[in-house]
Amino acid sequence: MSVTLIRGDITKLQVDAIVNAANNKLRGGGGVDGAIHAAAGAEQLHAFCKTLGGCPTGGAKLSPGFNLPAKYIIHTVGPVWQGGKFHEKTLLTSCYIRSLELAQQNHCKTVAFPLISAGAYGYPYDDALQIAYDTCRRFLNETKADMEIYIVLYLRGRNYNANLRPHTLYSQIPDKTAFDRVAEYIRAHYHFKAEEAKLENVLLDRTDEVQMPVSPKAAAPKPAGKRSAKKALPSDIGLKAPEIPPWMLMSEPKPEERKHSPEAAEDKTEEDAADAAAMAFAQSVMKEERPTHYVRRFQMPGGYLGKSPRPEDFSVAETFTQLLIRFMQEKHMEPPEVYNNACLDRKLFSKILSNMEYQPKKYTAVRLALGLKLSPEETDKLLNAAGFVLSHSKLTDLVISYCISANKRDVWEVNDLLEDFGLTTI
Repeated sequence: MSVTLIRGDITKLQVDAIVNAANNKLRGGGGVDGAIHAAAGAEQLHAFCKTLGGCPTGGAKLSPGFNLPAKYIIHTVGPVWQGGKFHEKTLLTSCYIRSLELAQQNHCKTVAFPLISAGAYGYPYDDALQIAYDTCRRFLNETKADMEIYIVLYLRGRNYNANLRPHTLYSQIPDKTAFDRVAEYIRAHYHFKAEEAKLENVLLDRTDEVQMPVSPKAAAPKPAGKRSAKKALPSDIGLKAPEIPPWMLMSEPKPEERKHSPEAAEDKTEEDAADAAAMAFAQSVMKEERPTHYVRRFQMPGGYLGKSPRPEDFSVAETFTQLLIRFMQEKHMEPPEVYNNACLDRKLFSKILSNMEYQPKKYTAVRLALGLKLSPEETDKLLNAAGFVLSHSKLTDLVISYCISANKRDVWEVNDLLEDFGLTTI
């Protein structure tokens, strides 16, 4: 039993059942729904669907496959995306569970799903894919069903243009071999979080239908209560603010101290000067000696409250910027090479180097790891320094992990594979 991502035409798959992303009246429509009706035989499928009496959102109904290679068609109605405020996730999760229950009841060993609600119904693609994968895996774990589940990603035609890399022929169909390898990597390494399996007790709810919830009226504003009493400040109770040592007040040097202006023309000479200045400043800060016996005393009216811990009492690891600089030095890479490899703006990179406490966004850190050509272990260390991790519960992170383990360090190449899976690029 497994869940596998594949790319292709769902109407041509040799499986026991395919799932149709239908509408409430099961009349057929556009997209996957229209393609399935056309391939199965529109007239006979439509005539049979009339006998089913429609289908509620989140529910599922079964019909024969007629002219399809599949024996059955399972019709399910996904939610229309309305910003996530109307239980769309619960309803979408129910679509997969109800469909799998029908497949299990009819002894299906192989089932293929499209990405429900991710087309005309507007559900965010990344979220729809994550929910599909999570729910199918959770169903197999919970029920121990002997079933192979396929999530079919639409095969893009040669006219597809993501408008992401205008200088390349992105309209070409992506490399199938790489796609298959990533799909296999995801299958082998994916782990959904234990706490996620406990959410939305949909597996425990075996009702036949899921009704679309009615939007509640906006709640009337609560009357303002009494204002809370002003909180006492240290000055109100006689506490004296401790002196802050100079090293804790470290700030970014003024432009004139770096001998360049951030607004200067971006010619090659000034870029080199800016990179050198940022790197020199970062190295000087890393070498700066900090006091080793700094003690703060909190003065009370009757004496001292006590001593706070000293900085040397804590085992503090390198910050993100310190570790970034160390990796640059170990790999003998200059700033231009790193930020060009990482596809980062030069000014942003200078800002990172100039601030030892800089907190990057997750995928900025990932791009820097790619730009530095770090090993998987080094990548984990750099991300941990920024407070992040490549999760085995997130499809985007698994694709990135695969690329790093397969020595694919070009940001555009990573984005190509993310695009192949319909995931947001970094």
